[in-house]
Amino acid sequence: MNITLDKKIDDVTIIDYKSFKDDRGHFSEVYVSDLISNIIPNFSIKQINFSRSMKNVARGLHLQVTPPMGKLMRVVNGSATLFAFDCRKNNQIEKKIIELNLNSNSNKLVWAPYYYARGFISHEDNTLIEYFCTEKYNAQGEYAINLLDDNLNHQFEINNLLFSEKDKSAMGINDWFAFDANL
Repeated sequence: MNITLDKKIDDVTIIDYKSFKDDRGHFSEVYVSDLISNIIPNFSIKQINFSRSMKNVARGLHLQVTPPMGKLMRVVNGSATLFAFDCRKNNQIEKKIIELNLNSNSNKLVWAPYYYARGFISHEDNTLIEYFCTEKYNAQGEYAINLLDDNLNHQFEINNLLFSEKDKSAMGINDWFAFDANL
């Protein structure tokens, strides 16, 4: 099989896909519906997003609860640390964030259900990230949590990161847990 389960970290699933290389370049089957559905039951794509970022760009943490949007992400070019933060009340004490360092040669897809806020930091110019989303975007149902919140249990360096105004002014972790999102 060209698409297989690598591992699970809590409810985050890491999937391997093979890349076939020769002197012309390489070829990969990144998404095959029945193979992905065997790993992520009931997964269906409603929207595909694509971002290009310069070095040290930080995006997120974002989640959409109405309608609930899960995301299957991969690094197409460059390298990045992908984040997944469980926004359910059971993570209120530990505030654990999953951090995965990936690059374009990793050949990995990272799935997180809708109750995980997602984000990343790019480590190279021209880092390209693709998102396979389970729902269409709805601005009224989206929330942002500040990736730099001191209460977030993270391991990454925060120097020289570039944020959007939206992400800089996002709510803190404690504000999120005080908010009743009914996840």
